[in-house]
Amino acid sequence: MTSSRLRGKSLFIIFSLDTVLKSNSNDPTEDDHAEAILPNPNGVWGFFSVLDGHSGWETSTWLRENLIPALSGSLADLYSKYRSNEPTLPFSSPDPPPNEVDDTIKRTFQRLDDKIVHEAIEKVFSSPSRHAATNLLAPAYSGSCALVAFYESPTRLLRIALTGDSRAVLGRRKHSSDGGHVYEVHVLSTDQNGYNLSEQTRLRSEHPDEDVVKNGRVMGMGMARAFGDARWKWTPEVQKRLKFEYLGRSLPPGVKTPPYLTAVPEVTTFKVMTGDFLILATDGLWECLTNEEAVGLTGLWLDRNSQKANENPLPPVVPKDLPVVKSGEDTTVRYRQWAATKRFVNLDSNAATHLARNALGGADTDLASALFSLRAPRSRTYMDDITAIIIFFGEASVDTVAGEDNKGDP
Repeated sequence: MTSSRLRGKSLFIIFSLDTVLKSNSNDPTEDDHAEAILPNPNGVWGFFSVLDGHSGWETSTWLRENLIPALSGSLADLYSKYRSNEPTLPFSSPDPPPNEVDDTIKRTFQRLDDKIVHEAIEKVFSSPSRHAATNLLAPAYSGSCALVAFYESPTRLLRIALTGDSRAVLGRRKHSSDGGHVYEVHVLSTDQNGYNLSEQTRLRSEHPDEDVVKNGRVMGMGMARAFGDARWKWTPEVQKRLKFEYLGRSLPPGVKTPPYLTAVPEVTTFKVMTGDFLILATDGLWECLTNEEAVGLTGLWLDRNSQKANENPLPPVVPKDLPVVKSGEDTTVRYRQWAATKRFVNLDSNAATHLARNALGGADTDLASALFSLRAPRSRTYMDDITAIIIFFGEASVDTVAGEDNKGDP
């Protein structure tokens, strides 16, 4: 299944193998991603992000250019306050308290959303130009979820910051009772949508006299947190002025006491071990694969590639035979929608392409070909955009040189 719509890239860096895939249902795709490896006095920082846009591509594209630079700058300012003043002791500097790191990440997310939503309005209202307004407000009218992993090589601490309904899942190899091994599943984020009870509680406390959450949706939106989506954040007065003076859109039904959505993320921290791998993916992947299937498929790919197995195709694998600790039931929706049975293959040299192939048909090549033959807008009925990054954590040395190794489908 080689397609221009199924692209992978492998990037070898100091402490990991990073794999990126984009498979688009919308045209143009509304998903995006960004990565950065930055040196610091004790090692490196790694930033990895997947950006799930909606109602257009403008917000995710804006975040691709601005989110990681803003985060790395804010965190560098914070860490610099704790650096030792003694130049002969470069590795003795204490780290900031964990809550200060988390709060800095949260404030940076909020500051960027304020630039998208509120600072843009100030610029628009300072000029009568409707042309300028159209361009300035494009990232505000569209929206995007954001999932960011921040990894510190000196401490091997991994922070996950999530705004929206993308997901971070970590796999860890462990010995099994039969002398082999399986992979444990560690879910490092919680989807922020209308089915999330804590999000329901937060929204109802902020809007006690309104029916904000209905049928798992927040004011009609699938996610409870997002960048942009300013029509659910601007006041009715601002939106009325935009409509009559700047070709703005009508006020959404039911908007009385905005904001209803927030860009402030939830932040979790996890200690990484050598051999762990991290999957960051937009919800398009998780509509097709369970957490256990994604980890098991990555473990299957890792086992074959690490053992330098022969290139002969292996027989298809069913979910119960994946090398993963089983838990829970399959609640994914796409294979049921397609009236198909999950049967997985292990053909690709790129791990993210491997995940996407199995998310979108696996061994059923006729189904896969049908899905990739669909064009927008019809394709959106059967699959969502998919962007996934897989980071493999290994041993690292500070003086290792980073480089790229492209292994994905063209």
